[in-house]
Amino acid sequence: MTRTPDDLRRAMNELARTTDPLEPGPILRSGRRRRGRRRLAVVTGAAVALVAVSGGIIALRPGGDAPVVVSGAQAVRDLANARAGLRAGDYVFARTGAYLMTDIVRADIGTAGSYLVEYRNKLALMRVGNTTYLKPPGAGTYSGPGVLEQLKNAGLPQAEIGRYQTAIAQLSGTRWLRVDQQRLAEAARVDEQSSLDYIAPVPTASKLDITGADALIGAVTTAERRGDTITGTLDATRIDDELNLVIGDPAGYYGPSARAMTYEATLDGQGRLTSFTLNLPGTLASQAPDSRPEPPLIITVSQYGGVEAPQPPAGAATVTDLTYELLARDND
Repeated sequence: MTRTPDDLRRAMNELARTTDPLEPGPILRSGRRRRGRRRLAVVTGAAVALVAVSGGIIALRPGGDAPVVVSGAQAVRDLANARAGLRAGDYVFARTGAYLMTDIVRADIGTAGSYLVEYRNKLALMRVGNTTYLKPPGAGTYSGPGVLEQLKNAGLPQAEIGRYQTAIAQLSGTRWLRVDQQRLAEAARVDEQSSLDYIAPVPTASKLDITGADALIGAVTTAERRGDTITGTLDATRIDDELNLVIGDPAGYYGPSARAMTYEATLDGQGRLTSFTLNLPGTLASQAPDSRPEPPLIITVSQYGGVEAPQPPAGAATVTDLTYELLARDND
């Protein structure tokens, strides 16, 4: 019996429906990749079978350890689905390179009532049940020598000097302080320079992902998946500027390249995000062509489902009213 082209197409579509998807192969990591058009090829025998799918092409291999390749809408969906683990909480992450934000060395995020975030400037924030704890960075305006002497020389009453002495001691960064989360947020909103200005939002019951990955993935415009690595471009002008992940006015600062920044994301065996790197343009619209490129924004995630709840720190003191005031302007 002679096989017609229609018979061949029907047979290949049946193969696509009945073949179990292969496990993702080894992670392929690379720098920036340019997305190009992929040509659909049909090879007989034991060669690769290419099956057309909506929004992209999937390469199915009968054997071997070559990676599964997915491009277009399916790759974008895979990346969007990778946020589910972050949205559920119970993960550990680190982040560097976010615009105006202090690098996060390690953050153990359990729930809205159980987290510990440690920043590179030594500031740390912890929530245990209904209590929030802060460890100040131990640096800034009130950490220098002779501050109390200056207050004394200003002619302040002894009682007032005592209040300052207690508050300045609490800013030393040597011990944890019990703080009111609402008052801490109010101190951060004061229009003065403060270490509080550069910390991430805290987890809430409705938003447990504080990595910034949610917003970055939401701005993705193109995607291609090879194994457990997804690369493509995103439109930085679609990212909420209040998150301070990229500069407030990307289009004005980076020019046309702001709408096509390249990224690379990796997933684990369960499709959850393990890293996201956003490459900032090497040549800026607002700077000379020979300006050095900015470092990338890098988020790494681990320990899904394995976060240990923090314990209340021993000897934590209750923050004073004056300490809140000093925290609001500790970098002036």
